[in-house]
Amino acid sequence: MAPRAGRAKVHKPKGEKKKKEEKTLPVMLDVTVHLPSGTQITLKGISTDRILDVRRLLAVNVETCHLTNFSLAHEIKGGRLRDSLEIAVLKPCVLTLVEEDYTEEKAITHVRRLLDIVSSTACFGPSGKQLTDTHDGSHKENSPSTEDSAKLGTSKSKGKSEAAAVIAEAKEASEKGDIDKLCPPSKLGQFYQFFSFSHLTAPIQCKNLLLKFCCFDLRPATFILQVRLCNGKLVTAVACTSGFYNAGKPQTKFYQLVNLLRHASKAFANAYDDLIKAFVERNKFGNIPYGLRSNTWVVPPTAAEAPSTFPPLPSEDETWGGNGGGQGRDDESVEKEWSRDFMVLARMPCKTDEERQVRDRKAFLLHSLFVDTCLVHATSVLKDAEQLPDVPLIDDRGHFLVKEAGSLNVLLAQDVTDASKKVDFKIDTIHSRQLTPEELSQKNLFKGIAADESTTVHDTATLGVVLIRHKKYMALVEARGLKEAQEMINLPNDLQVEEQAEGGANALNVNSLRSLLHQTASVSVDPEEVRKSRDVLQRIMAESLKGLQNESDRTDGFIRWELGACWVQHLQTQANSEKADAKGSNKQDPKKKTNEKLVDKKTVLEKTKPLDSLRDHVSDSQESSSASLEKPKEVDPLKVQSEAHLKSLLGDAAFTRLKESDIGLHSKTVPELVAGADQYYNDVALPKLVSDFASLELSPVDGRTLTDFMHTRGLRMRSLGRVAELSKNLPHIQSLCVHEMVVRAFKHVLRAMVAAVTHPSELAVSIAVALNAMLGTPSKESMLESSNTSELLTWKWLEAFTLKRFGWTLSVDPRPELRKYAVLRGICHKVGVEIAPRDYDYQSPNPFSSADIISMVPVYKQAACSSADGRTLLESSKTALDKGKLDDAVAYGTKALAKLVAVCGSYHRMTAGAYSLLAVVLYHTGDFNQATIYQQKALDINERELGLDHPDTMKSYGDLAVFYYRLQHTELALKYVNRALYLLHLICGPSHPNTAATYINVAMMEEGLGNVHIALRYLHEALKCNQRLLGADHIQTAASYHAIAIALSLMEAYSLSVQHEQTTLQILQAKLGPDDLRTQDAAAWLDYFDSKAVEQQEAARTGAPKPDASIASKGHLSVSDLLEYINAEAELKRKELENIKRKPK
Repeated sequence: MAPRAGRAKVHKPKGEKKKKEEKTLPVMLDVTVHLPSGTQITLKGISTDRILDVRRLLAVNVETCHLTNFSLAHEIKGGRLRDSLEIAVLKPCVLTLVEEDYTEEKAITHVRRLLDIVSSTACFGPSGKQLTDTHDGSHKENSPSTEDSAKLGTSKSKGKSEAAAVIAEAKEASEKGDIDKLCPPSKLGQFYQFFSFSHLTAPIQCKNLLLKFCCFDLRPATFILQVRLCNGKLVTAVACTSGFYNAGKPQTKFYQLVNLLRHASKAFANAYDDLIKAFVERNKFGNIPYGLRSNTWVVPPTAAEAPSTFPPLPSEDETWGGNGGGQGRDDESVEKEWSRDFMVLARMPCKTDEERQVRDRKAFLLHSLFVDTCLVHATSVLKDAEQLPDVPLIDDRGHFLVKEAGSLNVLLAQDVTDASKKVDFKIDTIHSRQLTPEELSQKNLFKGIAADESTTVHDTATLGVVLIRHKKYMALVEARGLKEAQEMINLPNDLQVEEQAEGGANALNVNSLRSLLHQTASVSVDPEEVRKSRDVLQRIMAESLKGLQNESDRTDGFIRWELGACWVQHLQTQANSEKADAKGSNKQDPKKKTNEKLVDKKTVLEKTKPLDSLRDHVSDSQESSSASLEKPKEVDPLKVQSEAHLKSLLGDAAFTRLKESDIGLHSKTVPELVAGADQYYNDVALPKLVSDFASLELSPVDGRTLTDFMHTRGLRMRSLGRVAELSKNLPHIQSLCVHEMVVRAFKHVLRAMVAAVTHPSELAVSIAVALNAMLGTPSKESMLESSNTSELLTWKWLEAFTLKRFGWTLSVDPRPELRKYAVLRGICHKVGVEIAPRDYDYQSPNPFSSADIISMVPVYKQAACSSADGRTLLESSKTALDKGKLDDAVAYGTKALAKLVAVCGSYHRMTAGAYSLLAVVLYHTGDFNQATIYQQKALDINERELGLDHPDTMKSYGDLAVFYYRLQHTELALKYVNRALYLLHLICGPSHPNTAATYINVAMMEEGLGNVHIALRYLHEALKCNQRLLGADHIQTAASYHAIAIALSLMEAYSLSVQHEQTTLQILQAKLGPDDLRTQDAAAWLDYFDSKAVEQQEAARTGAPKPDASIASKGHLSVSDLLEYINAEAELKRKELENIKRKPK
């Protein structure tokens, strides 16, 4: 169900300090911009926006999206306002757009913008217009027929009986499991339909656009452009500093190329106007489908049609000044003194928030430049290595080949052809090769328990390393001289780092470093090559299976440093709780909001009792505090020795910080620390993770989000089997774990196949053969012929691998249960494979051919470097939102956004998460307009910087749809919610709580359009899904009952609404208690439905007018607003109802 707005009242501030903070909270502002044409437009901005944001708003407005080369002026502040100027200081907030002179670069950029705008008519394959016109791909066949409409009308007249029939029909359909009829399975061939306008005439023929630089004296001309228009007319335009003109007619100039082409051809003008009109119909608020990049594992259709050339999208087309984004392509970046610069950052002051913000900004800029430089140049080195396959990358002593690139060392290695083995190539082991695994774990543990806001920047050894995989090669790039730099004395106190352009937008798209796998335009399948590849796969799987079976069992005791940090936080929480209990306050603690837990808190606390021994010294000192005043303390020499040893390992500052945390770890020996961390890992961290999954505090949708959740808690991916075991009552989590185990296993198979390739031209065939063995369905004949086919050996190996590595036993034949697209997506992400957008037949033995495998891209790992303070504020905002403290949530969210904007930039992918969270928080306060603006920013960033199917992008689609719905733009909301639903079905399938929640959102929107029958189908599907996945008494299940009650009230079936809302209230009272706002909300709704049922019964008996059902659309109101609405209505009808009740029966 969509999150409700206004779940808590906005209380008046207390004290001057509170008032000052509230003054800084963002508010909406209208920004008026006067255009050179004499017209003006009004943009919806926010008080925290800057001039840079105004430029972005102009870029996504259909009236001004073609403008590129301009400055903004203000009547008081003057002209050419700097991008960093906040619009809140502009009084009045009225700007003038001033056209600037073109340079060659800016003129080419202007042409690229036009190509970008019209690219949606030619680059994204078949149009999805038929989908958007019917709200969703299935509504044409599932929309209410005449018969259904008649039923609906009858149900309104007859009330409960007909509504009950509709409910029974929806329930029966859900029980049959025919969700495919309501919402067909997602097809990969439709991936780009959401962005396609191919049903429109392309204003210009992009493939026939020619650029000719002037090589003769025609000043002030810059270049000549030949444009083939939609009607075939060829226009030769000349670019100059003041605009564009037709060749031979310099007296008639147009500043905008669009205006020149409009003047040249009415056909172009009509086609362009139709396109702009289609943009408005798609979304009048923006989100124009231009500026997109090939940053997803599914390539654009134009690239699939020409795999040997991979025509780039305009934003990345170097012919028109585009590129893959990022920095570091020049030789100057390679020669930079990286080690020295990282050490300068580590020594910068960082005691206050302000100091850390300055330091973090420089660290972010420097590290981003370092990673870009490593990726660009290491990929080039790996491509060169491919040309010399006979050069050994590892010598006889096991040392890697080292190549120098400026001030960088590039360590090269090659994947092995054994799928059960891998090269030990990790970021955190590059400077610790002399350490044993146990010593390395201890080192990570020390880093974790001593972690603070500066841990990432201070760990220069990890910060200055990037691991890159491309095809069958690996490169570990490090800044040369990191150890020597630690001993430098005469280092500067500050560091100058070049700022990023456009607020951090257009970061490096690693997919732009792809290697194409086809040399010719026509891709033919050679049966002999396919046979050879199958033989290679069969040999690899046979040898790998044999090696895996002979492998002795081994335990993975590796410790991630995040585990130590989480352990300390857990112990601090326990210590604070004990101190609060020890005070014996007479005031009873307020009831805390409790979430449904798979492993309840009592169980977790019981399991953590042994950890209390780590704080024995605290309780001992408290108990003997009085005695210590009389007797001198006895010094334990072993304790002093262990403290001194730990202090030498951590350093003075870190040891002091650990000691002052008052959790007792500072006095433990190293073996005790390792044992305690291991106990915390098994008894607390793993059950707590599953507990958070059960409460939906965490809701992973794919392997990437699951991995992130585990890694941030210091959990190893080898524990996936244990997580799956603990999640036996959470089918969707167990399924997700199994899928991730399968993906991680098949990753090794595909890497082994790529490593076995002797010539690059064989890569596409080898990858296709491996994918067929993993995801195809072998024929019965092949299974009967031999038990040693490559397909059967692959699955035998998979069963052995998951058991050995994860401790998980797969079902007898897991293939029918696997979501093939999810597995394919995971494999492509981890190995770096780009494929064509086609509908693959997984029931076939060979769903893939070499023509489907387009290219391979680098895959890399790096240390995350942003703002620890910003992340902490984000977590505080989330926590406050969960507790219903909306004022605090808004304050924390605003501060977090400001911090991340200051560190990462306004339009960097790391900032998008802050925009998205603040949008949700503002939505809960009822500020739908401002929430929508923030979420639109987040979506624009996510699509271009993260990928078109990234989990954050998918979430932005769903959240934005709900916001549009609350603003009464229901049809627009349906477009975006169906895009979210398409991606959810593709990634995590219909059996997931997020999918069920999206069904409820779709149902709300269908209700708004009067399609109550369709809404009930979605609602019952959501209810069935939540009951199956989470349980009949889960909070999310209660949300499903509440949504059905709302839908029934629209049909005036108030008695049925009462029944469903009673169930909602019972669940919430049991789970949250009577004082929770959501419980109060349900009670208010129950009272309302009950009163309406009574009114309806009285009306039927006396013939009075029927009760009004309009409140059903008020499902988003807060408790106070809802009661106010109900009471106002009740006041108007009170006397009438009393008179009716006094009449004799």
